[in-house]
Amino acid sequence: IGSQIDDSTIDLLSSEEHLLPFDVKGVLQLAITEGIVEKAGPLYQFTHDLIQQTIYESIPNNERKLLHKVIGTVLLRSAANNSTIHLLAVDQINLYCQDADLGSQERSHIARINATAAKFAISASNFEQARSYVNAGMRLLNNNRWKEEYSLSLQLYEMSASISCFNGDIDGMSSCLHEVISKAKSFGDSLTSSGLLAMALAAQSKYQEAISNCLSILSSLGEEFPREINLGTVLNELAVIQNTLANISVGQVKLLPAMADKTKLNAMKFLSMVCSYSIQSKPMFVPILSCRMVRLTIENGFCDDSIVGLVTAGYSLFNFTDNVELAYRIGKVGESFIEESQNRHALRSRLCFELDGTLKAIVEPAQSVIALLHDRHDSAMLAGDVGGAMHSLLSYCLGKLHTGSELVSLSKFFVACIKQSTKYQQNFVRYLAMSGYCACVFLTEGSSNEIDLKTYEELNQIGIREKHLHLLYQNFFNEMWGYFWVGDYVKVLELSKKYKPTGQKRSLEVTRTIIEGIASLNLARKTHHASLRKNGEDALQKMLKWEKISKWNFQHCTTLLQAELHYLDGDIDSANATYKATIASARAHKYAHYEALAYELYGNFCVENGMVEEGEFQHSMALDKYKQWGAMRKVKELKPFLKTLYSPNPTSTQCAHVIK
Repeated sequence: IGSQIDDSTIDLLSSEEHLLPFDVKGVLQLAITEGIVEKAGPLYQFTHDLIQQTIYESIPNNERKLLHKVIGTVLLRSAANNSTIHLLAVDQINLYCQDADLGSQERSHIARINATAAKFAISASNFEQARSYVNAGMRLLNNNRWKEEYSLSLQLYEMSASISCFNGDIDGMSSCLHEVISKAKSFGDSLTSSGLLAMALAAQSKYQEAISNCLSILSSLGEEFPREINLGTVLNELAVIQNTLANISVGQVKLLPAMADKTKLNAMKFLSMVCSYSIQSKPMFVPILSCRMVRLTIENGFCDDSIVGLVTAGYSLFNFTDNVELAYRIGKVGESFIEESQNRHALRSRLCFELDGTLKAIVEPAQSVIALLHDRHDSAMLAGDVGGAMHSLLSYCLGKLHTGSELVSLSKFFVACIKQSTKYQQNFVRYLAMSGYCACVFLTEGSSNEIDLKTYEELNQIGIREKHLHLLYQNFFNEMWGYFWVGDYVKVLELSKKYKPTGQKRSLEVTRTIIEGIASLNLARKTHHASLRKNGEDALQKMLKWEKISKWNFQHCTTLLQAELHYLDGDIDSANATYKATIASARAHKYAHYEALAYELYGNFCVENGMVEEGEFQHSMALDKYKQWGAMRKVKELKPFLKTLYSPNPTSTQCAHVIK
């Protein structure tokens, strides 16, 4: 059996007559006296591995193999649903099988018990062990497996594909799936493999192909969708579903029966998948899909994928309507069911972007919400959901980037995300992580030698080739974000003109409003262009609405825009007070990078208005905060600027000229 055995296993073996011609425990007591074996509680073990090896090898090979078979057979009869005993039994029988001449019935029997062992191992998230059982089972299948052992072959090949998915072996996964789909006798038999194949395509960033495959399956399940969606269709759909969503509560959902119709359950599964893929490449399709999921739930009952439908419907409301309050409430309804679900680990990671990274991060203190995303990564790995784990880690990195986490430490997380997503062949995550890491490297002026980092231009080429809209938007945003923090407001607005807002309220669009508003008002003071002033005023009005939703996340943004507008209007007293209020708000709400920016802009204001000493103090505070953030490119640019600005005995006129 090995170097160890416990009392309960000995009892199982001893209960079988004629298996062993002696009293096992009595003999083990003698072995303890002789120093061959030692006992700790219920556990017996050899005192040294060499002793176990020597005794084992002293048994003639044929007898040894037969003993493995007998022990395994006895344990298997006693295993019932005890996974530990079943796995031990199968391990024994597999040792017997090596180089053994087995009959067809024996091969089939042993293949089946290996399939059961693989299920036990998968449920325990032990995927390496599961792989060994699946491989053992597949080796025992004969060449005519798909005719003589169809059900068993289907089961083993699907498990093999699933394990490959868990381990990030996309090529191995695809190979298994194509064989299953080609050999499946019915549409129903191919559904699991079709779903896994869509996952493989998505992992390779082939979203359009994955969506097309899923829509074809959905059509066969009775769920038809138009191939092209416009904004008017989306808004009409959401206008209709809002009344339904407004009346949804945790209590009402709990009154729904469990969904029992297998066709509808399969439809919900594929709808969930298409929702996930459409967020990346076809965002206007998401509301149509999520609304269908809500209706199917109301009409046919509740299932785990109903949670995906609810949260994604909330996410859709947030993106396309002004009803953020309802969007958040529906998201929280979904969250309550996630925590009650047996599949909560998988659901947490599956919905981390829609729920944690969007709905909760907008309304609740963003830093607290984003900190949870690393736990979502761990939850997903426990559940064997490698794709979900990579998405969670990516969301954690991007969220930390935009809430002002220290950049040098954050760079290590981006590198880890890129390495893991490369290992598990999750190309979508890898490219988006590279985009975020480019922003880190730009601001920190750090080295990217640990990985082969692609440039924004290279990532854009990938996005265009693979119709990866999310990647294209992230590249634009991260590049503009970098220019904003080094104060190149002209470049910010040049990029902004190239990429018009989509009309969707992505969480990044809120940050974009701030960036473009500050850049416009700053340049408006220098150029006196009315259009720039108008841009700044529009940004302020938008941010006032967001501040009502979350004072914690947006007050400092609103007050900074107000301060810049007061300054543009020549209202010096109001500007002075509002800059100070911005610094206090950013500090209180833990947005260190905006605190640094507020110090910098307030310093500029002080110097330009004759308060040189106060300006020097504010600028020194800005420099310290930028250092703490890790934005060394900004520090390098700011230092010589301040040295020139505060040369010995400068006049306020000279200082103002340097700033301009």
